[in-house]
Amino acid sequence: MIIRDYIIKEVLRTFSGVFVVLFLIILSAQFLRSLSLVAEGKIALDFLFMLIFFKNIESLTLIVPLTLFLSILLALSRLYKDSEMIALSACGIGPNSLLQSILIVIFSFLFLEIGLSMVLGPWASTKILYAEESYKSQAELELITPGQFNHADNGQRILFTEEMPEPTELKNVFLHVDNGDSSSVLASDNANIVIDSKQGSRYLVFQNGNRYDGSAGSLDYRFIKFRDYGVLMEGKQPEKIVVGRKAMSTLELLNDSALSYKAELQWRISQILMMIILAIIAVPLSKTAPRQGRYGKMALAILLYIGYSNLLVLAMNWLRKGVISPAIGMWWVHILFLLLFIILFVRQMGWLSIFKRNGRNLLHCPSEFDEIS
Repeated sequence: MIIRDYIIKEVLRTFSGVFVVLFLIILSAQFLRSLSLVAEGKIALDFLFMLIFFKNIESLTLIVPLTLFLSILLALSRLYKDSEMIALSACGIGPNSLLQSILIVIFSFLFLEIGLSMVLGPWASTKILYAEESYKSQAELELITPGQFNHADNGQRILFTEEMPEPTELKNVFLHVDNGDSSSVLASDNANIVIDSKQGSRYLVFQNGNRYDGSAGSLDYRFIKFRDYGVLMEGKQPEKIVVGRKAMSTLELLNDSALSYKAELQWRISQILMMIILAIIAVPLSKTAPRQGRYGKMALAILLYIGYSNLLVLAMNWLRKGVISPAIGMWWVHILFLLLFIILFVRQMGWLSIFKRNGRNLLHCPSEFDEIS
């Protein structure tokens, strides 16, 4: 009982460290990618943190299996490196006991992965979808980035302002409006965002500016000097949101017979199975010589994870296209890696040497001691 608790404690302690490192890497990558979108004026700064939050919830579905796999591998490899496993073997703690301890750890993370894969992941995808549609429906005025050309209405409107001292105040601003056969340009040193208190409409009001109407390359144009000129700047009406398979609830996937939905359902279940199978593979894979070091199997472990994930993606695409039947689906990938675990575990237990010894006796092949005698 004490030894089992010690092994579980080592795995959980390693899990916390590995999880923090992987989560920070994913968080940094998403933050930098989102910042580039903010710099390009494609998303607002307020939307940035909401997007990162829900994206990270989606990422947890993939981070937890990888973290648990590496944590078990590193924790048990340290026991082999420090020769603690030799002492444990002398106390009767073999691969079977290690596997039983690891199964307890797997069981403790099983409900977390089920919740992430079946509930929280689709919920986060739905929130991202609705947030993106809400973002698109906002008025262009709320998305102005100073010092950049801000496009709206599929490029029919281009707004530029040098600076915005206040959220509703623009300096050195001009607006180009494409009317099809002609275009209009409004320019002013100052402009303000004004909201109609009765209807809630939003206007961009230019002060003491100029308006130019005409066609490019033509001398036929009109020049107007104005004191105040308001331009209605309304956002798009929210379109009907079509929820994709990633954002559908698990119950909805169960009630639909389409191949793409079956593939999505098997993908969510596969994340749970992958966590379990990779975790038990880490037990025989962690066996290393003391001189090999704690990180001797890390490259092989990462290759295993990449191969497992890519095969699952390949199987999911085959299932969606109808290349393989749902009965085969993505299950063959899990069976393949389960067979890999059986081979590694049998080899670690030394059962293969028993078969070799029995085969040598059946063939009447003498050993070195038989020859001496």
